[in-house]
Amino acid sequence: MNLIILFGKTQGFAFLIIAIFVILLPLACMSEQNDEVVEEIVTEQYVTSSGIEPLDEIAKVIEDIVEVEPVPTLVISIQPTHVPIPSPTVVIDVAEPSKSSVEIESPDPIIAKSGNSNTNVPRYMKDVWLCTGSDIEPVDDLTTPDIEDYKCSITLEYTEGFAIVRSNGIPNHDYESGLGCCAAEVSYEWKIPLNPEMSSSLTYAPERGAIAISVNGVPFFGPEEGPGGDAVALHFEYFVEDRQPIVLGLCGAHSAGTTFHYHFDGNCIHWHPKSEGLGWKDWHVSFLREDQASPVIGFAFDGYPIYGPFGNDSNNQVKEMTSSYRLKQGKNGYGGINDWEYVERLGDLDECNGITSKVLGIEEEIYHYHASKKSGSGEIGFPYFILCYRGVPELSNMNQGDSQAQPGVGVQDGRQGVNNMMSNPLPRGKPDCLPPNPPPDRDNYPRDWLDLEPCEQ
Repeated sequence: MNLIILFGKTQGFAFLIIAIFVILLPLACMSEQNDEVVEEIVTEQYVTSSGIEPLDEIAKVIEDIVEVEPVPTLVISIQPTHVPIPSPTVVIDVAEPSKSSVEIESPDPIIAKSGNSNTNVPRYMKDVWLCTGSDIEPVDDLTTPDIEDYKCSITLEYTEGFAIVRSNGIPNHDYESGLGCCAAEVSYEWKIPLNPEMSSSLTYAPERGAIAISVNGVPFFGPEEGPGGDAVALHFEYFVEDRQPIVLGLCGAHSAGTTFHYHFDGNCIHWHPKSEGLGWKDWHVSFLREDQASPVIGFAFDGYPIYGPFGNDSNNQVKEMTSSYRLKQGKNGYGGINDWEYVERLGDLDECNGITSKVLGIEEEIYHYHASKKSGSGEIGFPYFILCYRGVPELSNMNQGDSQAQPGVGVQDGRQGVNNMMSNPLPRGKPDCLPPNPPPDRDNYPRDWLDLEPCEQ
């Protein structure tokens, strides 16, 4: 009985729950429908009041969002990795270099290559260079028993300001190296100014070493030889060299080791012995014609030309040009340059051994130098080539081929202070008394010793 009552109660409770679910479910569905209706009503009201379509409004909102998107962030996020990032090098156009880089490429640009007839050079320099062709005859050192077969060589280049002369130091004629044997090829590069200008002061040439060049590329040296005496005065036996034996050979030249150079003359470069049935050893400066001006034989380092001994004087009359130097009283050249003194107008040439007058092939007068054989005093023609520069010398030419060469200083009052030569006086050529025997290698006393009293024994 109790079991029946319990089952009845349980069954009644279940029916109650089912009844509640059945009642509440419709109510829930009605509430959801009401929410959708309210949302639809609200949307319709908004569209009606704003006058725009919902899709257009949404598009506008999206557009506004895009417009306010931070630009840098977008650019960085989409930067392609293959696009090069600009840098300062981008402005350089490799295919077309800037004009400024071209202009500073060389401070001394070449305007013409090798050639002897360049129209931009001074007329006195045109067609004067020797040894520039391919048909160069070999030459021989007559000091040695061998046949050297050297050939002189010159190549030319021209810049706006210089003739650049590269030579091998071999002359265009047979030569004698002498005691300093033997000459050989040397690499030279000479810079000769194309537009020489007179300077307000004189610059003295080196006492020794290169002071100018021949048109065959061989250097002209100053008057002094190694021991300090006048090499040319020694050659003509003005004194005896007891310090070191020195001998000058053909054309006033010799070699100091491999360096061949001229101390005087230098005119044989224009001589052709075969046409006269002679040999090179027959050369003598007296072969030069006296009735016409001599040709150019070289150039000083200031750019002015050097002619042979014959030229136009101040009256433009052809004659032999004489120097204006003489030996000092009691001197004989043993003391080198310091044994000579300049006497204005003693000869035709000035202190540097130059003159302003007409020259071959040029109507107007120009300043130029001469290779002098004689002085106005009747003595040998010291300084033989030049002693100083009237223009501004190109100093890069100094010291080529000779370690003793030193550039001079610009002074006008004599040679005091030139290369400090007065600070170390050279030995006198004449002794204070007559020694018991003549100088070495002499059978007799020099003529200027004959008035000396015998030395006390």
